[in-house]
Amino acid sequence: MINREIMNRWAARRDSVAITGSVLGLASLLLAWLILKPNRLLSGTGLELWDSAGRDETVIILVLWLVCLGLSLASNTRLSAFVIGLLANIILIYTFVLVGYTAGDLLETSPQFARISLGAGFWLTIVAAYVLIHASRRRLRDARIWQGFITWSALITFLVMLLVGWFDDLAVMQEYNARPDRFEQEFFQHIRLFVQPVAIGTVIGVLLGIWAARSRIAEHPIFFTTNIVQTIPGLALLGLLLPILSALADDYPILEDWGIRGIGPAPAIIALTIYSLLPIVRNTFVALRQVDPAVIDAGLGMGMSRLQVFYRIEVPLAAPLVLEGVRIAAIVAVGLAILAALVGGGGLGFFVLEGFNQAASDLILVGAIPIVVMAFVVDAVMRLAVRLATPKGIVAGES
Repeated sequence: MINREIMNRWAARRDSVAITGSVLGLASLLLAWLILKPNRLLSGTGLELWDSAGRDETVIILVLWLVCLGLSLASNTRLSAFVIGLLANIILIYTFVLVGYTAGDLLETSPQFARISLGAGFWLTIVAAYVLIHASRRRLRDARIWQGFITWSALITFLVMLLVGWFDDLAVMQEYNARPDRFEQEFFQHIRLFVQPVAIGTVIGVLLGIWAARSRIAEHPIFFTTNIVQTIPGLALLGLLLPILSALADDYPILEDWGIRGIGPAPAIIALTIYSLLPIVRNTFVALRQVDPAVIDAGLGMGMSRLQVFYRIEVPLAAPLVLEGVRIAAIVAVGLAILAALVGGGGLGFFVLEGFNQAASDLILVGAIPIVVMAFVVDAVMRLAVRLATPKGIVAGES
């Protein structure tokens, strides 16, 4: 009985998420961190951290992961969470330094067309470190400054190192440097490809959500339709839109002048708009339905009209949850916009598609990495918008 109580107390103190991140970090040391390729297309030789960077550097990383694991097992306090988050950032920054430095060293002693690619050990290190950062953020929820420091330190350092050319010897940067103008073009096209559908979907989704919340008759067909279209695979939906838009452009040439045709960004924008509807409609519906009827009655009793109650009471109370739906739709759209390249719509999916066609994995990363970073940035911006839209009384009540 005593042993069971001791085990329960220990289980309550430990942070299972941080433990998972620490174990993943230790496992990353067993995998290849860098891959030395004869050229951009051929597969290469995997190099573990001790083979590429050296034994002393490996020991430093190992000790940092072990300290994180020990803290995760020992306690679940805010101080230990901050230290774990700080160590995760140190691991990330040290990893970035090692990768850039080691890539340059390896190229100096390699054939002319050799390339240095990032291996599974590097990617697992990144994932493990951000698992620790996530665990740290959860414990520091009430300390916004320290939470922000833990969240952004390594990312800002990475961006600075990227701008000064620290990673230029890596194959993925060599692929980028071969076509910077095309990257800039497709980068901004990708932003348009997800911003436009989410903006259109927000207007349509909010209106449908209000209609569903106000009408029992409209509720079921609206949710039935949005749920059904959500289950259609992206490629299948694009395949359905291509002949429809092509036929419409043939029958009505003015649509082609507006850019609405089977090939191009139009089918991708329409498909992404359709996919963005469900989370926005659902959250708008739930947000309006959960407003306390007593609050509405109080507003009406004070002499407000039904429209004034909607704008002054229901909209402010519903706004945070509606924006959560927009956040989900935006993150999904950032990833799905990659499909636009399949129909000539451009975007960062162009590099992913070209990479698959050429069997060049590093060219795929030129498109994939910015999409992941973009999703993180969109998520952070939308979370800030949700926090700003939350009425102060609700924030105070929740804390």
